[in-house]
Amino acid sequence: MKEDYLLSVKKAIVDFVLRDPHEAQEEPKEESLPHRQEIAVLPKPWHSSFVLAQRNMEKNLHAINPAMAQVLSMWHKNVFKRLRIIDCDEFRERTDAIELSTFHSICKRHMDSAREQLAKKWISDIQTIFYQGHKRGIVPSQDDPKFRSFFNTVATLMTQCLQDMALFSIDDYTNLLITPPESIKSYEHSGFVVNMFLSDEGIKFEPSLNDFETVFLSMYDLIIAKCSNLPRIEAKLFSDRAANQSDGQSLIPVILPSILESHKERVREMLEAEFEGPTEHASTFEQYNVLITKQADADVEDFLNGEHSFNDYIQEVRKYKAKIEEITYTLEKVVRRGMFEIHCNDLIRSLAKRAEVCMNRLLERMVKVHRDLGEELIGQFERIAEQAVRTPMSTAELMEIIAFITKSKTQTIPDLEKRLVQAKDELLFLLDNIELPPADLRLNTSMFSWIERMPAAFDEHATIVKEKTEQFKDALTLKRERFVEELDNYAKQVEELQEMGNIKELPRYHKKAQHLEQKLTQAADRIEQFNVEEESFKWDTTSYPIRQQTLNQLQPYLKLYETGVEFTNKLVDWTEGPRSKVTPDQVEQDVGNYERQLFKLERQFNNSPQPRKMANRLRVQVGEFKEKMPLVQTLFNPGLRDRHWEQISAIIGRPFKPDDDTNLNKIIEMDLIQFIPKLEQISEAASKEFSLEKALEKMKKDWQSIEFSIIPYRETGTYVISAVDDIQLLLDDHIVKTQTMKGSPYIGPFQKEILDWERTMTMMQDILDVWLTVQKNWLYLEPIFSSPDIMAQMPEEGRRFASVDKTWRELMKQCLEDKHALTIVKIDKMLEKLRKCDASLELILKGLNAYLEKKRLFFARFFFLSNEELLEILSETKDPTRVQPHLRKCFEGVDKVQFT
Repeated sequence: MKEDYLLSVKKAIVDFVLRDPHEAQEEPKEESLPHRQEIAVLPKPWHSSFVLAQRNMEKNLHAINPAMAQVLSMWHKNVFKRLRIIDCDEFRERTDAIELSTFHSICKRHMDSAREQLAKKWISDIQTIFYQGHKRGIVPSQDDPKFRSFFNTVATLMTQCLQDMALFSIDDYTNLLITPPESIKSYEHSGFVVNMFLSDEGIKFEPSLNDFETVFLSMYDLIIAKCSNLPRIEAKLFSDRAANQSDGQSLIPVILPSILESHKERVREMLEAEFEGPTEHASTFEQYNVLITKQADADVEDFLNGEHSFNDYIQEVRKYKAKIEEITYTLEKVVRRGMFEIHCNDLIRSLAKRAEVCMNRLLERMVKVHRDLGEELIGQFERIAEQAVRTPMSTAELMEIIAFITKSKTQTIPDLEKRLVQAKDELLFLLDNIELPPADLRLNTSMFSWIERMPAAFDEHATIVKEKTEQFKDALTLKRERFVEELDNYAKQVEELQEMGNIKELPRYHKKAQHLEQKLTQAADRIEQFNVEEESFKWDTTSYPIRQQTLNQLQPYLKLYETGVEFTNKLVDWTEGPRSKVTPDQVEQDVGNYERQLFKLERQFNNSPQPRKMANRLRVQVGEFKEKMPLVQTLFNPGLRDRHWEQISAIIGRPFKPDDDTNLNKIIEMDLIQFIPKLEQISEAASKEFSLEKALEKMKKDWQSIEFSIIPYRETGTYVISAVDDIQLLLDDHIVKTQTMKGSPYIGPFQKEILDWERTMTMMQDILDVWLTVQKNWLYLEPIFSSPDIMAQMPEEGRRFASVDKTWRELMKQCLEDKHALTIVKIDKMLEKLRKCDASLELILKGLNAYLEKKRLFFARFFFLSNEELLEILSETKDPTRVQPHLRKCFEGVDKVQFT
């Protein structure tokens, strides 16, 4: 500007010097502009007011006070103008990436330092300036009216300085985070550290995007806070006046929210854009999703739950081991993406750890499988060794041990050797991949040492076998000799039975015969044992025929004694036992059997006088009891009732009715045998009546559990009966039986009962027939009269069907309460109601047929349709498309039509 001014002055001088004098005389006088005319007026009319205003400003304008100039000079010339709340140069000079927590700590340290300089140095220096100014008289005293306005100006000036510092600090901080366009660097800072780690939800970042945003944006508020709330200078100079000060005692710079929000929004956008780098890097770990999502744990669990060979386990372990090596040694642990330095150490360790956990679970199972194999092999070796050195206590045990050891040498030991080779391979693999516990190492040592200990066990076995074989051969020879002596003794005892004929000693004879039979039966088992031992020693087997011969000789005696004892015991029951325990038919059968058996035995003992005599005496006793059988058959008949005992009393001429103490002996003492012919007639009639009574009771009992099957019918809210075939078969059968029984000459005592039962069966038959007929017609008509169109076209039939439907629902509701057949028959007027419904349904069907015939006469093509098809069309008169499925029947060559 100074140069332009000098150039203009020089040009004006040159123009004036070179100007022609005549031009000045001849030049017309230009008319001045209004504001130029004012300038030309001298003296100026406003000069006095200007001087007055100038003096007023010098007196009242505090901004031109020398103390103010000193404050501004100190601010601009000292470090305060260059002071920033956050020293960004420290971050620009760093070469390594910084942790967010470290960044936050350094920023707070910078802020505390800047605040300390402002509070201690800047405020103190200003306080000195005004203190000296007060001494020189350029600063008003407390009593001066200008005191308040003067220090308000000072506060404004200081606030402006603080505001400038805050804005510069904010701009500098923003330029640190967001590289300005004029910068030649990619980033003004050295970058920030982001740690990737693995959580249950997946890969996470520490610090997260929200953490960065929170810390970065909080710095703006902290910058303003550090520039705020500094004390006003008069509070420092005049402490006694501070308490009465009406103005604020703190300096608070004003930063527009729009400016602050603009900076924050730029930082947010920058963070979102820059954080795409870590996110993209996280996607490079998708190949390990099975580990990240813990799917590998589920896969291992499924694998462990399945059946797999040891080699399958080896393949799985190697797979996870390869993953561990790949994760540990091939993945980059530190990666730079934009402003972030991504540290993947924690993530890599976590992924490797998860893979290692899966591998260890497999190895633990492999160790267990190997341990189980070792315990099984050791157990088999121990069993073989135990059997090899065991001392047998019998020939069978000796042969069993020999067979076991022979099989072990030829089959088991070779198999165990193969499995030991497999166990060795498994052990080598496990030792390469896991540290085995001492117990497992001892188990493996024991397992592999057994194969060397087996020859000694087999040698000891051979010595024991040789010794025991000779010992058991000698023992077998001695046992056979003693056994022959026992068989001879048994034969002698059987021969002694020929001399035993005292019938009073029959129970003792029976016990002795049973004891001999038991001994001879046990002898057969001993013979079989001897034969097994003989075959073991390659000897000829001995049959011992004397045992079977003796047993055959014993059987007739045993049969005689058993028959005699059994008859004797039953004879007591029949003659002395209560009448209620005696069944005539069973007694007659038993007596016949005893008589036949004793007759056969008597013939078998032709050459044995005593047994033959005993059989004869027993047969005589049976014959004597047989003579009393008419009394048993007649008076022990279970069908005898009070009416029969009255008839019997009339025949024998005295009152007679048996009680619990009545038995056969007492009846014999009554000498009733002479009345047997007449008593037999009464007993026969009682038997016939008894059979009829039992048959009637059985029919009633059969019907007690019979129930009708009542099921819901569609969505109608009512029920129908089903599965009545079995009931009808039973009903027909019982009606026939009842009618047959009614015609029997012995039905007299049950005449009323059998007639009532016949009426019940007939009533049930009638109800069931009408019931099924009504149900069939109701099922046919119910869907028809459910259509409003049909009800509108046939109102009379509709009213009748509504009445039938109501009755039907009421009856089915009553039946549902108790489904027993005999209970349903007793429902009040059920047959009458069903017959009335049946008649109404017949009228409805006639009306329906007439209605359909009328429709066919109106449109002859309807004759080609059945009643059901025609009703389907008529029930939906508002929907003409319902005729579509039936067109091909009504019209030849027409399949369907299109409705418009």
